[in-house]
Amino acid sequence: MTKNLLFLFFKTTKQKLHSQEPETAQKKLAEIGTKLRQYREQQSICLDKVAVVTMIRRNLLQAIEDGQLDQLPEPVYTQGLIKRYAEAMGLDGNQFAEFFPIEPAPRSRTKLSWQDGPQLRPMHLYLFYTFLIICSVNVLSQLMSGSVTAKNGAGTEELALGQQQEQTRLTAEASRASQNLKPDSYERVEAVRTGQNLNKSGNKPVMVSVTFKAESWMQVEVDGKTEFEGILPTGTVRTWGAQKQLVVVAGNAGGVMVAVNNGQAEQLGDPGVAKEVVFKASELKPSAPPKNEG
Repeated sequence: MTKNLLFLFFKTTKQKLHSQEPETAQKKLAEIGTKLRQYREQQSICLDKVAVVTMIRRNLLQAIEDGQLDQLPEPVYTQGLIKRYAEAMGLDGNQFAEFFPIEPAPRSRTKLSWQDGPQLRPMHLYLFYTFLIICSVNVLSQLMSGSVTAKNGAGTEELALGQQQEQTRLTAEASRASQNLKPDSYERVEAVRTGQNLNKSGNKPVMVSVTFKAESWMQVEVDGKTEFEGILPTGTVRTWGAQKQLVVVAGNAGGVMVAVNNGQAEQLGDPGVAKEVVFKASELKPSAPPKNEG
């Protein structure tokens, strides 16, 4: 019913365009944004999930819904964003895109700011800084060992003192960087450094082990509480346990393998498709004991 009304809306609007003066791009964008927001709210879909599926930043989707033309890129790129948004909602993306004019309209600013360009996610920055610091400390330690062994005499003590001060400075920087990491990221860095196991789920009625064949956004809800939300890289293996219910939401279901209660791992869904799966203790068999190797 809603799709039929949208079709009549665009058909009537095109007929008016032949008999009246062309509407401004600002007004057309406002009409498109209103229709998209109404349909999204009818389907009870949050804007964050639309951003994951379409891979469009949330602030751009919000600008489309609010009709804020000055917050969007050039009209030809904005037309493409509108098409992807509409298709993600199951609507005719071409119809929405054609309704928005490509001709440049008066804008309140002449060029985009640097903030509108591609930006790294905070998680990527944290991991990059930590990796860089660890590599620097390792290289410095090797240089210190070679230099102290090669040199003797009076200059050895001065060289060792200077290198010790430099290592102390790098260690302090690493400590400050670790304090800025999110709890989950800090836990990963410490696990890699100390060799600890990230599996803290224990033996619970619902045990879900997740293996990432490809990078994917993931949200895990344990007994009604969000336990994890973020992007995990290829090769990551994580396990969560719940007493009653465990909900798994993946942005790329084809890149995620899921094993329930130590069972056979299966692909969560199709590649490139977002999927949500609920595992209930009342509907699962008891957890099988892990197999001993050797």
